[in-house]
Amino acid sequence: MADFDGMIAGLRDHKDTVEAYFLDFFSKKNRKEYHVDQKADSDSLKAIRIMFESKKELRERVEQSFSYDPFCLEAFFVYYVISEDIYVDQRFRSYYEELNGFADLDPYRQEEYLRILDFYVEFLLDVHNMTRAARVERQIIRLTKDFSPRQVDRLSFIYASLEEKDDFYRLFLDSDLSLYSFLLLIVTLLKHDDRRKAQEVCEEMLEKIEYASYLDHMWDLDLNDGKQKEFYQTVEDCYEFIGSVPDFFTFVNLVREKRDGTI
Repeated sequence: MADFDGMIAGLRDHKDTVEAYFLDFFSKKNRKEYHVDQKADSDSLKAIRIMFESKKELRERVEQSFSYDPFCLEAFFVYYVISEDIYVDQRFRSYYEELNGFADLDPYRQEEYLRILDFYVEFLLDVHNMTRAARVERQIIRLTKDFSPRQVDRLSFIYASLEEKDDFYRLFLDSDLSLYSFLLLIVTLLKHDDRRKAQEVCEEMLEKIEYASYLDHMWDLDLNDGKQKEFYQTVEDCYEFIGSVPDFFTFVNLVREKRDGTI
């Protein structure tokens, strides 16, 4: 059975024929196979039905669909993909201005709205607007009270890119960090020469993250072991940030040896 996420996944294999892909996907023959949340009301169902059953051009379908449900994810995603960045940005800004009305939305539209905000963060990351990305990401966390690993890691990446140590440190105090987020926070604190907090964070990483004690001698990891290989890959993924602090591994070594009482 097809669904929204499956539609997004299928697009990856049709990047050169986007409109043709959408026209094939949003066809009457696929409507019955498409999963729609039971919480959707009649207007939301009508908006989705238009995307599948209308014979109009995609842009016309989108606008007609929005007239029934401004947050229709199917219409939104098509608009997001086929429109120029300037128009996408304008639409995202108009959605963001609806924040104060979030509590008045029904549960289905709340889910739609949050998904659109999630796409907004990805869009802002793509255009390198980290400051606004941080603002929108914080709003998502506020609305959902969700400190999931994905949300925390994404906000960590944003703060590390901005070299924003205070907000990043508060995130550390308020949530559980992954290895990825721990590494980026330590790097950010070291960039600001805040070695006291960097040591505090590093000590907690060594306590909570399996294999963290191998950071200063990663050649001893067994890459045939899945978890150790994943640890190694995460460090590799952070290397663009880690490389900006040449003494990073020396610092970790000193913290580890002091903690273990070997110096």
